[in-house]
Amino acid sequence: MTIPIINGAFSQTIITVTGIVKDKMDKPIPGVSVVIQNKSTTGTTTNNEGEFKLQVSTTDVLVFTHTGYIEMIRPVNNSLVLEVIMEAKAGSLEDVIVTSYGGKQKKISVVGAQSTISAKELQHPVANLSTMLAGRVAGVVGVQRSGLPGSNSADIWIRGIQTFGGSPSGALVIIDGVQGRDLNSVDPEDIESFTILKDASSTAVYGSLGANGVILINTKKGKAGKVKLMLNYNHGTTSFTKVPEMADAKTYMELKNEALVASGQAPQFTQAYIDSTLSGTANPYRFPNVNWMDLLFKKYSFNKRLNVSATGGNENTKYYTSVAYYDETSLLKTDPKVDYDATTLFRRFNYTSNIDMNLTKTTKFSLYINGYITNFVEPGGGAGQAFAQAQNASPVFYPPMYPGNLVSGIGYGSTPSPNPWAAVTQTGYIKRFTSKINSGLFLTQDLDFITKGLSARGMYSYDLYNESFERRIRNRSIYYLNQANPYKPDGTLNLEQMIAGSDELGFATSNGGTRQFTMEGQVSYDRYFGDHHIYSTVVYNQLSQLFPFNGTLSTYIPFRQQNVAGKVTYSYNDKYFTEITAGYNGSENYAPANRFGFFPSIGVGWVVSKEKFFEPLANIFQYFKIRYSNGIAGAPGTGLRFGFLTLVTNNARGITFGRPGASMGVTGVNISQYGADVKWATAHTQDLGLEFNVLNNKLSFVLDYFRSHRTGVFLTRADFPDYAGLQYNPVGNYGVLDAAGFDGTVELQGISLSKKVSISFRGNFTYNTDILRENRQAPFANPYQERRGHNLLASYGYIAERIFQSQKEIDNSPSQIALGNPRVGDLKYKDLNGDGVIDIYDQTKISRWDVPNFVYGFGANMNVGRFYLSVFFQGISGASRLMSGNAAMPFSGGGNDGNIFMISTNRWTQENKAEHPYFPRLGWGNAATSNNTVASTWWVKDMSFIRLKTVDLGYNIPKEPFKKIGLASARVYFSGVNLLYWSKFKLWDPELNTSNGNTYPNTRNMSIGLQVNF
Repeated sequence: MTIPIINGAFSQTIITVTGIVKDKMDKPIPGVSVVIQNKSTTGTTTNNEGEFKLQVSTTDVLVFTHTGYIEMIRPVNNSLVLEVIMEAKAGSLEDVIVTSYGGKQKKISVVGAQSTISAKELQHPVANLSTMLAGRVAGVVGVQRSGLPGSNSADIWIRGIQTFGGSPSGALVIIDGVQGRDLNSVDPEDIESFTILKDASSTAVYGSLGANGVILINTKKGKAGKVKLMLNYNHGTTSFTKVPEMADAKTYMELKNEALVASGQAPQFTQAYIDSTLSGTANPYRFPNVNWMDLLFKKYSFNKRLNVSATGGNENTKYYTSVAYYDETSLLKTDPKVDYDATTLFRRFNYTSNIDMNLTKTTKFSLYINGYITNFVEPGGGAGQAFAQAQNASPVFYPPMYPGNLVSGIGYGSTPSPNPWAAVTQTGYIKRFTSKINSGLFLTQDLDFITKGLSARGMYSYDLYNESFERRIRNRSIYYLNQANPYKPDGTLNLEQMIAGSDELGFATSNGGTRQFTMEGQVSYDRYFGDHHIYSTVVYNQLSQLFPFNGTLSTYIPFRQQNVAGKVTYSYNDKYFTEITAGYNGSENYAPANRFGFFPSIGVGWVVSKEKFFEPLANIFQYFKIRYSNGIAGAPGTGLRFGFLTLVTNNARGITFGRPGASMGVTGVNISQYGADVKWATAHTQDLGLEFNVLNNKLSFVLDYFRSHRTGVFLTRADFPDYAGLQYNPVGNYGVLDAAGFDGTVELQGISLSKKVSISFRGNFTYNTDILRENRQAPFANPYQERRGHNLLASYGYIAERIFQSQKEIDNSPSQIALGNPRVGDLKYKDLNGDGVIDIYDQTKISRWDVPNFVYGFGANMNVGRFYLSVFFQGISGASRLMSGNAAMPFSGGGNDGNIFMISTNRWTQENKAEHPYFPRLGWGNAATSNNTVASTWWVKDMSFIRLKTVDLGYNIPKEPFKKIGLASARVYFSGVNLLYWSKFKLWDPELNTSNGNTYPNTRNMSIGLQVNF
């Protein structure tokens, strides 16, 4: 009914609007306040079915409010029927959590161990999403191993590494309901929800793929209403977080002479040569003095990022679409003289198009398409090796180039070594192009006509990935200066060709790619009976992956999976919760008898704070929940294709007889692979969780204790004696590993200090331990050498006690002759078995290795008027590395040595007789240093650190002056990533995957940006 009203100079129309208010789970919300904006006395509330009716003007704006939900504003715009979807406040008990197979649950009803992260926290100017996860989510262990553009993703594990022997250790990633998609290919601006499933109650439905945890990502979907346009652009600089300090020419030559003399050899560099090199006036081609780090790398480079998105639609059709562009150049320099561009760079173009359509009142069709195109360029010598080459080149070997643009490549009195400048600038280039398209068709049918709450869903997805390489590589001729006769009669340099090459660029291409098909059908039942709620679902899916460019038959055959999963949940009055799940999965990679596995779980929850007996504590705990889960999840049980097969070969040494060191091979047929009962690995996981809120729900805590017993880890047996005659030992599911730990989250919701000032705080931690129970390795002579009973990645070696200060001390100590002839200034090791000899029987566990067992993060947000500031710190502990190469012993490589670290000056000498220097005495070559280069506690370095991971500072621009152009909001901001870190370890960034510092460093990013919404 419409009623025109005339009032003076204007008229308006009164209409009766009816509508329904739902949450993101499509469930009606009763008790929602519906009022007319600026007329708070005119309104109504929704009934038990979420419905309302209200007389309004066609020009009115309705305001919807409810405890635990974000206020919703909706113009009437002549609409007679409204459907309003309200979004729960982040962290509130009404907040909707994405669960397995497209399910959604209110936070209060979740019984499994799950963590979520706000998409806003991931929106930083970085290429790879994984680099933003470390320290932000309880249960996630993450480390970034390199900063090279295009290769700077982080290693991510859920509750640590819990497998070995070549089996995958990473989490299963599912994006928009489809597994096998790349976590790092998603633009952060396109993410709607990010959920991590950590225990068997959450992951058992994924059966054989769930044991390592699951990451669920949903991209943004359309919202009804006028078109909303968002543009976000930032431009910034990139620089290294830490560059190792290498020795300068003077230090290098003096310490090399010292090492040679200590090894009984003559010094290489005369004082006259040293003086000429350092003078700055001598011929730089004959007396080179090169800082390779400064020569190869810029102080900073640039990156930029753009995202443009639009969303809108009506009640029947909604859409979300976006395009994004990311561009980052490396810090490697180029040679302007060459006639090609070898600038190392990474560029990515993302696109997303999500459409939801109501075909009928009960039928919904969705089409989700997203993908990317990337371009990565690097020098023909490889960008990843450039840092190692710069570090491994002596500052006095040779100049970057000789006159006439000739490549230099041999040093004074040295064997040939790579020329870093030539490798980066003179070897051509390699281009790698990749493209990926992910598509998904979804059809959802409401089956209320059969029984209320029944629905069905079907999905078909096709993912296509292609990559191609263009290699334009050349290997130029290399020259060296004849040091004995450096000048020709005409006074020019006497250069001799060492290696003949060509200046012409070669040409080669290659291609690769994958195809993936996924089909899925699901029937669900979701219904309330008063205070009782029942949800159940049954899912069937099958997946086929093809690798058409693989050259072997076994890997060319499609990889296939079949899965059946089920879940039943029951809750009463949002107080008691039970959930039973199961997955039944199969793969053709196993023998028929072991092809399928069954993986069940159960979870229960109890909101104790709703009990009457808890009322005396209600002033302290506004919310208190206990949950427990117990179940079995699976993991791929083999790192081999068809590992259950027995393969036979006729190689030259078919069978080996004899004792170690004196065996004899007999020509004949040989079994090259024998799989013994190969099957799935399983992880029996338990989780006990506590959730509670205090301070009127402002301060919330989530704490979990977890333990896991994993059996059937695939490995190769090594406990067969040599007299068995086997060249290849059997493979099978023999490994056993236990893991346990805690993780937790604390969050302080926005606290108002004044009308314009508010703050919030968040923090989380993860502590995990693992114990290797069985690895089917040969037994050790002494219990302290046993690998079983220690953490999986532990390293083993000698216990270094101190440095020998006198020959008398050497003579009175256990013999170390098995390690090398010990000298004064060498390391002294502990005789663990007391036999008076230091040998392999004195090795024991010396470190955990580099995957941390304690990860944490904390941060705070502050709003002051229109300004905001957000800071976040990330840290790790319990990680260590065993140094190697020149980080363990300068010049230990002999003639193949490169440069050394500046810290090499902190070494033992006859003059200082230091008790705790960084290095023992110097020596030249392995023979003179072998006693000091064996793995020992001396070279185990603590890699713990705390990092200022992100800083965001911004200003929200007033929108009132720009209303005429449709501006809804705008902000300018500064964003910083990896700005600072603190660590006991000083040689390089401790997060890098290196034991000698020769990895491209992590980078610091600082950007300024503008975001506008229309």
